[in-house]
Amino acid sequence: MPIRFVCLANSFKEGGRCLAGIELDTNNNPLIVNGKPKWIRPICNTPHGEVHTHLVSHINILDIIEIEITNYPDVNNYQSENAYFRENSLRVIGNYKSDELDRLCDNRNLIFGNRGKAVSEEAIGNTTFSLMFIKVNTFEVVEKTYEDNPNKSQIRLVFSFNGNQYDLPVTDPVFLHRYQTNPDFLDNYNQLYVSLSLAVEWKGWYYKLIAGIILSDNNDNVDIIEDDDFSF
Repeated sequence: MPIRFVCLANSFKEGGRCLAGIELDTNNNPLIVNGKPKWIRPICNTPHGEVHTHLVSHINILDIIEIEITNYPDVNNYQSENAYFRENSLRVIGNYKSDELDRLCDNRNLIFGNRGKAVSEEAIGNTTFSLMFIKVNTFEVVEKTYEDNPNKSQIRLVFSFNGNQYDLPVTDPVFLHRYQTNPDFLDNYNQLYVSLSLAVEWKGWYYKLIAGIILSDNNDNVDIIEDDDFSF
């Protein structure tokens, strides 16, 4: 039986893409488990679980996708949302209504259990999830360079959520392309819907990433940037 979900992230991941979303029933209502939306992250048998880019480069945020699941490898892992799937089963069957995004938002107080940029190796054993979807009204995009790689800049989102400030890197390819083309485009928007993901371990830490961004203005009009708007 196929699994249906709304795509909330189709982000850069080493070697390919990280595709993720919230599961839906046959009426396209979000599945709720223990008071939280149920996430899924389809993965391939690749070094980091990344999905091959050619399989998903045509998929946009808010597309409704169906896939056939073959196995759930990490049910007791912090990336409990991971699911292997039949690669030839993936198909887009519709679009999720943008005026129902608030139904998908997470109500946790902290992002992955703390106020920092990452989760420690000690804390990850008590972490049972690695995906969140939130709404933010105070934000700024900044571009940073680092001493170990001064020729390459990183786009980061600085934002407030439940009274705490976060500063996290953006891996959403369509948002990055639009920002690099016109850094002032965000002036037209006053709120964002943000998909967050926990990355794999790096030097003893599991870093938080901005995996998907949906733009919204004062009138709650939502702007979805599509992959078809550019090539990369």
